[in-house]
Amino acid sequence: MVSAADPLRSDRSSYLQNILASPEQPELCRLTNLVGHLFRVPVAYMALLGTGDTVVSRIGTGVEYAPCLGSWRLDHLLVEPQLVRDVAELPAGTDLSDLRFAASALLRSSTGLQFGILVIADHKPRPEFSDRDYAALAEVAGVLSGRMELRLVASLALESELSLLEGDERHHVLANCAPVPLIYRGANGECCFVNQAWLDFSGRSWQQEMEAGWTTLIHPDYRTSLTEEYWRSFEAVRPFVAEAPLLRHDGQYRWMLSKGAPKFRHDGSFDGYVGVLIDIADYRCAEYLSVAGCRKRPEEDRPQINADDRR
Repeated sequence: MVSAADPLRSDRSSYLQNILASPEQPELCRLTNLVGHLFRVPVAYMALLGTGDTVVSRIGTGVEYAPCLGSWRLDHLLVEPQLVRDVAELPAGTDLSDLRFAASALLRSSTGLQFGILVIADHKPRPEFSDRDYAALAEVAGVLSGRMELRLVASLALESELSLLEGDERHHVLANCAPVPLIYRGANGECCFVNQAWLDFSGRSWQQEMEAGWTTLIHPDYRTSLTEEYWRSFEAVRPFVAEAPLLRHDGQYRWMLSKGAPKFRHDGSFDGYVGVLIDIADYRCAEYLSVAGCRKRPEEDRPQINADDRR
């Protein structure tokens, strides 16, 4: 558990409001559907926490069973996830409706911030659900948490960058401390700033970035469509979200989530565009394994994502 001073904890409620909006909520629904497919269960949902460790939303399939699963006390689940292979194992009087199997895993960030709980359940007992399966459930929850944490970091980074990039060198120093690649274009569309994380990813110098432009990093199969959509969003002064492989300094293409947001002056006039890149390659690997119905742990059988990837 993180302390109350953790900066991410103070932003959890506002972040949940963000991820429950389009396009994040549909994506979370898609992820929980993949969890259900991976473990072959009809019930798979995320119970997301708000202020005071209360559930503010449930996303996924079978959420109507939440009242039945409410016999598990939330404060206990946040300390020790549960596994019930057969309701016959439970104390007399426990009512899970027609569910006969249930398991939970924590959704929490690398700093210990608890986003919520991942729950799966089935209408039949699952005595074959092994300890390794349970460990895989916890690992999938970790992948989902990492995805949510990256979105939170990106959201906070964008908000911070919008207020910091006012041309002051001190603000540039702060931006260079951001853990994700950031880019800023002026109202005329010209690149004005990239942070150190961006340079570390591309392996190029500041001058090269100003001259070449970030679109040269995009995989050729995605470059035209993504670039056109980016400039449409820029000209319409609206947010931009897209996924595509980008070339890393070591010659490998990494699947990146690109998010952009317009920046405005105090008088409301358009002042440019702030963008952020989030590495989602591990998430894409987990998604690939889920769709393939593979029950292996990601590190045991991880597909390579490189210049030949045409997904």
